[in-house]
Amino acid sequence: MGKSKGVLRHLEGWELAVVAVTVALVGILLLVPFPVKPEDLPLPVADERALADRQRADDELAAGVIPLLERDASGLYDLRAFGEAFRAYGRAEASSDMYEVVRMRRTLIDAVNSARALGDDKMRGVRAYQKQQFVAQLEVWERTQAASEELTGLGGSFLTLASRYGWRTDHKLDMSERLRGIFFERRWNEVTGLTEGPYALSLDEYRAFYRFLLTHPAVEPALASPKEACLLADEWRLRKIGEIARVDPSYPAGLARGVLLYRIGRYPAAADALRDYLGSTEDGPYALRARNYLAEANARAQAPPSP
Repeated sequence: MGKSKGVLRHLEGWELAVVAVTVALVGILLLVPFPVKPEDLPLPVADERALADRQRADDELAAGVIPLLERDASGLYDLRAFGEAFRAYGRAEASSDMYEVVRMRRTLIDAVNSARALGDDKMRGVRAYQKQQFVAQLEVWERTQAASEELTGLGGSFLTLASRYGWRTDHKLDMSERLRGIFFERRWNEVTGLTEGPYALSLDEYRAFYRFLLTHPAVEPALASPKEACLLADEWRLRKIGEIARVDPSYPAGLARGVLLYRIGRYPAAADALRDYLGSTEDGPYALRARNYLAEANARAQAPPSP
């Protein structure tokens, strides 16, 4: 018994030793990259609470401008004239009559300049009010499948694009009410030319907008085979990465480029993009994934071409 106890004395604490060795081995495995196909594209993540706060602020702006639009008072004509010009431009855009589009565009810009003299807060209020109307008219369209004149004026060719790019399923749009409003705001900004300062979309609105586009690329799948459609979609996504990086520096654009370049078969370029990304962030949240993707991209880049 004494000898046995003496031998067992050397094994005391073996459980802790096993745990320590296991942790060390796991740490080593995490440092060693394993080739993994770059398939998961990182998506922007919007703060839903921030989006809700932004929506409440817009609702307050809309509530403040409605009495002004309905009141027949001197000096407010320019606001109503802008609203009419905006709708006229939307109808021209939907008609695809380029001559009329150009003519209405000139009228709209003149109306924008006149209305903006009343104050940016009032113009933002008009945008918020028109956004409410646009979202409401989309709900009517989903129920009836009939586009009202108001919806056409506010949205222009929006429904045509939604159908072309597959953004609708079973007569319903594949986007939330909040996202519909963001799409309207972005179009409103581009049409009026008011894209900076108080009119600019918030960072989280941009994140929500680009997240949708990356998952619903603006390509026409019906015009190509499934394989070609995937290739066209990834090439389109690749062009959007630069736009996202300009508005959201925290987005892992280098990693996204590496993933997309690999998916379209440009393996050396994919490896370069992933290498550049790792050079800018060695221990970020995507670092391990990027190292694994880089190992795979390097392997494919160095492999002899298929006969």
